[in-house]
Amino acid sequence: MKAEFTVMTDMVIALLQRGNKHVAGVFSSNGLYATCLPRETEEEAILAVEGFDFPVIKQDEYIEILNLIFDIYEGKKNINISRIRLDFAGLTPKQAAVYKAAMTIPYGKTLAYGTVAEIAGLPHAARFVGTVMANNRLAPIVPCHRVVSSTGIGGYGGGITTKIEFLEREGAFAD
Repeated sequence: MKAEFTVMTDMVIALLQRGNKHVAGVFSSNGLYATCLPRETEEEAILAVEGFDFPVIKQDEYIEILNLIFDIYEGKKNINISRIRLDFAGLTPKQAAVYKAAMTIPYGKTLAYGTVAEIAGLPHAARFVGTVMANNRLAPIVPCHRVVSSTGIGGYGGGITTKIEFLEREGAFAD
């Protein structure tokens, strides 16, 4: 007799299209687990959050959060994300500290990787911060685009051009 294993998960995915762009969010009972920047297709958005195995749910709370992701991406000011519950499952305490430190960076501002490391209680861990931000599964709620190199713009998973556009929309660069 062949043994079968069923993976029990409370993860679901929500999808939203605005114009010709798509955003996906993976949610657990603990909150938002993963999201992505707007993508060209629904499939690209689902792939970005590794959500193909999750049931699709259209719940008002989830759609509201996905709308906030579009708003952040479009550079809208005064977006309140304080009520969004985030699921940091699978992150180490140090990684979670970096996510939380990045979330303190105000709209239109940037901080260097080393400064974020210090805020996270990890002095001299700028490279670690860079690695955590490169693997940020909660962008742009965790605003990794606001974390920059002390000598320049630094990297960005969505591409340097996207990072620069993000920061320009937020007014982070002086004219």
